[in-house]
Amino acid sequence: MKIGRCIRHLFHPVVGEIWCMHRVLPERSGFKSNRELEITPEYLERAIVDHIADGFRFVSTDEFVAAASGRRPYHGKRLVNVTFDDGYVDVFEYAYPILLKHQIPFTIYLTTDMPDGKADLWWVQLENMAHGDAAWFEAMLRQIYESGENMPDAMHRLTQTQPDFDLNKNLALTWKQLAQMQVEGLCTIGSHTVTHPGLDRIPEEQVAYELGVSKRRIEEVLKTQVCHFSFPHSFYDDVVIQTVWEAGYRSAVIGYGGKTRWERGRRLFYRRNLVQV
Repeated sequence: MKIGRCIRHLFHPVVGEIWCMHRVLPERSGFKSNRELEITPEYLERAIVDHIADGFRFVSTDEFVAAASGRRPYHGKRLVNVTFDDGYVDVFEYAYPILLKHQIPFTIYLTTDMPDGKADLWWVQLENMAHGDAAWFEAMLRQIYESGENMPDAMHRLTQTQPDFDLNKNLALTWKQLAQMQVEGLCTIGSHTVTHPGLDRIPEEQVAYELGVSKRRIEEVLKTQVCHFSFPHSFYDDVVIQTVWEAGYRSAVIGYGGKTRWERGRRLFYRRNLVQV
């Protein structure tokens, strides 16, 4: 077994890691499940500085994918690729100044309904409904995910509510902010669908819509090619993955992973969730 691991490490060396983040805020949520998706600006900067000191090199998603899939020579220096899911305005307000200061490339996997002003941020709405009752919030969240339904549908059915689109106004990035971050050449925009569904919980034709329309919308507004995709909730199956490639994406990422090893031709990558205790 030890010899087998050594052979694997020799032929599939560790390239580095992809960081998966969502929100960067001075004050984090009091609810565990939402707090796990949040880090402070200080934590982000410390992680960057520590990794630079340890000899890591921060690279764009294009460069990371090329190094990990064998399209470019891999020289053995550990790489880090910084990514944010969804499209929260706090990425612009708190993360971007740090990334700009240290000249760190990063990718935002964008849910296009967020800058379009019509995202159903049901998990934020659920937290507001809890009125500080963490036990109720976590129990309801568990029911939503275990229902087998697309999560927004389950949430509104269980709580007998309608989407609160006003939440989007204060929490979402604007297209202008996204364009501003692209000017410095550090920001790559990828797709995170239109509405942020669980892709393995919706019909195939809706999956194709989510993948195709989000890609075209970003390309149309920001005048940039969209090549990379992130699975909402990290939910997928074989049909969803095949649809991703058919939609024209060159890579796709999932949360809840660790280090990435070199493997020729790979296109699907696991990310390390950057979680602050």
